[in-house]
Amino acid sequence: MRITETSAAEYKEFFMRYPHIYNTVGFSELNREKADSLHYLLFENSKVRFGLVLGERNGRLLSPFSAPFGGFTTNRQQCFEFVDEAVALLKDYGDGMSRPVVMTLPPVFYDERQLSVMTNALHRFGRICSMDVNYHFLISDFDNYGMSLERTAKNKLRQAMKEDFVFRHIDSGDVEGVDRAYCVIRRNREEHGYPLRMSHDDVVNTIKVVDADFFLLEHEGNDIAAAQIFHVTDDICQVIYWGDLREYSRLRPMNYLAFRIFEYYRGHGVRIIDIGPSTENGVPNYGLCSFKEGIGCRSSLKFSFEI
Repeated sequence: MRITETSAAEYKEFFMRYPHIYNTVGFSELNREKADSLHYLLFENSKVRFGLVLGERNGRLLSPFSAPFGGFTTNRQQCFEFVDEAVALLKDYGDGMSRPVVMTLPPVFYDERQLSVMTNALHRFGRICSMDVNYHFLISDFDNYGMSLERTAKNKLRQAMKEDFVFRHIDSGDVEGVDRAYCVIRRNREEHGYPLRMSHDDVVNTIKVVDADFFLLEHEGNDIAAAQIFHVTDDICQVIYWGDLREYSRLRPMNYLAFRIFEYYRGHGVRIIDIGPSTENGVPNYGLCSFKEGIGCRSSLKFSFEI
């Protein structure tokens, strides 16, 4: 097997499918300015087996360079031997440029078989930088939702159901609605001291190339909670941001918002909602972990490696 560096246009021609939107050429080119340079790599023997987009920044080669996760792209499942060969070649490629390669894989539920093999290979040829705990909700679990919740979460949802909330789905083409949702999310992040890595312009530009949904929760005419969600595969959606305003938290709007979002996607062919990690560089935020477990989420691991 050998590595060939190619152009974005040629790279795009080799792949009929991508494991998620963050590996696509469109998403990579949209964020090109966030890296010093981009490297589109093909791993091939008798045919192209793998593709990889690396963004060079601060003396490192990154996958992803501006996304929650990246990793290899393949058109079909690849055998363990080819995965090992590709990772070994990638190590040599980084060594040849005197640059470490840092790769963050999707949580294992995105493709348990292939990601398990890649995790093993990356661990043997490199080292684990971080091991985050990621939460997701299986839409099939919604059928028994009320019965499966623990008592505290069940009581919070019951309390929220008594409130006069208005739940709205906002299409990404609704400029005013997107602005309203972003305003709530920005205030939520400020109130809790959480980083807001996507500016308003980042959101507007990204939803031109990524299918997205926004949701608003109103109470007595006020926007009190919101969510921004991307369609990252054909049947997996990912919560990019969600949150409520602190002055309304006593009404349990997040329990209600989560319930209504799960209900919405049950009717739209979605299999899993990726809620995201509740750890930062492996260190848990106990409050976030408790909330996500309380609304019925399952946990899985998300690895970052340096080779």
